[in-house]
Amino acid sequence: FEHLRTIIDSVREPERLAVCFDTAHAFEAGYDLTSAEGATQTLQQFDNVIGLDLLTVMHVNDSKTPHGSRVDRHAHIGLGHINLAAFRTLMNHPHIQRIPKILETPKQTHDNGKPWDTVNVNKLKRMIQR
Repeated sequence: FEHLRTIIDSVREPERLAVCFDTAHAFEAGYDLTSAEGATQTLQQFDNVIGLDLLTVMHVNDSKTPHGSRVDRHAHIGLGHINLAAFRTLMNHPHIQRIPKILETPKQTHDNGKPWDTVNVNKLKRMIQR
């Protein structure tokens, strides 16, 4: 997050910038998405360093590689190393609920015949508390 803050602070017109949060990238970079508490702390770190007001889109991906691996390999939701409770925390955060989310998971067909995008979106939607 500090690297992004440095970039934001270094441009001539920082008001023109916004940020995308990628769950897999954050996890692989060492941010804690291993629990609900870790996700809450990670969002607080993000807000403290960058500011949630700059978060305008989210890439929602699980990670094929372990926490802090620094290797970018996306997995389907629930089939990687990111804890489902962390995803649930993110999906229910008031700011994150309002912003667009993009899946960057492998484009395949699930064993049930549905596209994996449909399976992943439905899994994420079921996490949202109404």
